[in-house]
Amino acid sequence: MKKLFFLVGCLLVLGSAPVQAAEDPALVVVRIVESRGSVNLYIARGAAEAEHIEFDTGFRDKAAGQTAVSYQRELAKLYAQGYVLQSTLSNHGRTDPEFSQTVSTLIFVKAPKP
Repeated sequence: MKKLFFLVGCLLVLGSAPVQAAEDPALVVVRIVESRGSVNLYIARGAAEAEHIEFDTGFRDKAAGQTAVSYQRELAKLYAQGYVLQSTLSNHGRTDPEFSQTVSTLIFVKAPKP
């Protein structure tokens, strides 16, 4: 009888083990659109809607430092989740004097677990 209770208990534990609902995608694409007044980050993870983050461009010394902090904060989140930078793509976009825009794409992959 003890063996039966033990077996049923084991089956209950195995049956109630948490199942990961949505596994992290192995690839994340970060698109950076930097224009005169703002930086827009679009972070795409699989087929879900891209996450959009916006902050000031920082052409002046003080603002440039804050822009660097904003970049660091957002990209550090990806590293904390186990992603490493795999590749970068760059496009200078529109360069007319009234409206300058730079577009860069960062491709992150999930680092293999040791």
